[in-house]
Amino acid sequence: YDATQNVSELVPQFACNPSSDDLGQFAAQIAELGVRSVRMTPMIQQFPFQDWIVKPWLDWLTSERIPLWLPASAESIKGREETDPSDLFNTLEHHPDLSVVLSEVHYSHIPWALPLARALPNISVDISWNFSTDGIAQLIDTVGEERVLYGSRFPDGSMSPQLYHLHHIGLTENALTAICSGNLEQLLGVD
Repeated sequence: YDATQNVSELVPQFACNPSSDDLGQFAAQIAELGVRSVRMTPMIQQFPFQDWIVKPWLDWLTSERIPLWLPASAESIKGREETDPSDLFNTLEHHPDLSVVLSEVHYSHIPWALPLARALPNISVDISWNFSTDGIAQLIDTVGEERVLYGSRFPDGSMSPQLYHLHHIGLTENALTAICSGNLEQLLGVD
């Protein structure tokens, strides 16, 4: 958090573990520091993303209008861990007012990520890992440009491949602005 305090272009995101963190303490810290988004990594932290664990947290995020980032997969000491798309759908369908960003969507996730985003209109998708030739266009066709967020996985990934791709698939200037900054600013409540 300290690294972002004096850099207006950086907006901190805090991670939580609903199975072991204290919601009251976490919520107080978020409010005190003005953090605008939260990340959960159930596959890394080994908790099922199901209401019997996450419901109080999702209710709190919804009431505070704080968006939740959920990675489709993540690196752990065991290797690449995959999220359970059934857990995501079964839980998130009961929280339709919660803004969710499905992040780190790889082309191998497309068979379930696109139907998930189509079925749940509160899900946006970041394109940090979507490297298939027509993947971004397919995503926009599926959910609309207003639910697509530029992502790069920086510093682990380069920012340029997705930016280059976005600028060469025939998007309008308005669509580029929305995907590269506007949609995120809207989710975070940033001017």
